This record gives sequence, structure tokens and C-alpha cells, in this order.
Amino acid sequence: MDDLRKRILLELMITPATVIPVLIGGSLLLLSEIFGGYSAFAGFIGLLVGFGAFLTNLVFNLDHISRRALKQWHDQQLKIREKELDSLDRKLSRTEDTNDENALRNLRVLYKSFGSDVSGEKLSDHIPPQMLQSIDDIFKTCVAKLDRSYEIYRTAGTMTGKLKHDMQRQRMNVITEVESSILELGSVINEVRALKFKNEGNELRQLQKRLSSQLEVAKATEEGMASIMRGDGIDERLKEYE
Repeated sequence: MDDLRKRILLELMITPATVIPVLIGGSLLLLSEIFGGYSAFAGFIGLLVGFGAFLTNLVFNLDHISRRALKQWHDQQLKIREKELDSLDRKLSRTEDTNDENALRNLRVLYKSFGSDVSGEKLSDHIPPQMLQSIDDIFKTCVAKLDRSYEIYRTAGTMTGKLKHDMQRQRMNVITEVESSILELGSVINEVRALKFKNEGNELRQLQKRLSSQLEVAKATEEGMASIMRGDGIDERLKEYE
């Protein structure tokens, strides 16, 4: 979310109406020692004009600039992830079942469809970028969990007996959680698509609350999986099977 906020802030600040007056004003202030007080006054006015333009953007153009920044950010993220997702798909295809790779492919189809809505500006103008960012975060968390599930699969392959069965069970639980997250995410995205009017503020808040709750659960599960892959608690489980 920080990346998107920074992009929006830069879009607000870096415009001809803000940059040019600030550059001219700053230059005149630096030259005030040569040209005197008039140059300093003109430079100060230039800085005020640039700051005023920034405030104008913040008050009147925030929605438009936020949507433009979101579209650019989303397109960039999609391009970056395509190669990573292709690599993960190849890894998941090596496992003995198809639930994991099917989950990834369903997730990609859902996210690509949603990305087309964002790029095509088909969504309501009143949906805050933070909500769209939450959807993106859930997508990333689901991908990370599927990647972790493959690592658990590889680790389980080096084990035998009850411990191997325990690891395999944990992996299937993770995949089931991802499948549930995809269903919930698809439901939320459909409701986001249905929002058309600004007076649907209650619906927006409820959707954001659902997204935040889903993201918290997903991140907590991911942390638990990371703990497993670091080996936390494995020694204790090994003792159980001695």
C-alpha cells in the first residue's frame, strides 16, 4: 500500500502547475543576493503559487489522480508478476495433485479479469484506492501461500511415516484455505463491480472491512507457514514420532 500512496503523492506534486512555479521561485530566491529584494519577493510568490497548485490538486483532483495512479501501478504490478506466476505454475504442476495449480490458475483468471476492469476504468469512481490495494494484497498473499505449499511438498518428500503424513495434511489445509480465499475474493470483486453510486458508502465500508479481515487471516496463516518452513516446532513433532 505504501508504494501506491507514494505514487499518488508524486502525481499530486509533480505537475507543470506545481513544478514550474517552484523551480522559478527557487531560482529567484537564490538570485536574490544579486538582484535584491524584488527577486526574493517574486521567488516567494512563485513558491506560494506552486504550493497553491498542490493544494488545488489535493482538494479538487485527488479522485482523478488517484485513479490514474492506481491504473499505472496495477499495470506495472501485473507485468512484474507474470513471469513469477508462470514459474510458480510450472512448480505446482510437478506435485502429485492438481488442487494447487488449479487454485493458482483460478486466482490468475480472477485477478486478470479484475485488472481489466481497473485498466478499462469500468469500476465506480467512488471506490477508494485503498480498497483496490487490499484486493491486490490478498492476491499476493494467496500466491505466497501457494508457493509455500510447494516448499512443504518438497520438504514432506524427504520425510517418512507419520511426520510425512502430518506435513502433507498441513499442505492440504493451506491449499483449502487458498481456495476459500479465492471464493471470498471473487465475491468481494463482484460486489465492487456492482457499486455505482457514491451514496453506497455503507456498502463500501462493509466491503473494506471484509477485505481487511480476510487479509489479516491470510497473513496470519502465511506467518504460520513461514514458521513451519523455518523449522520452528519440527523438533517437537519429531519427538512425537520417536
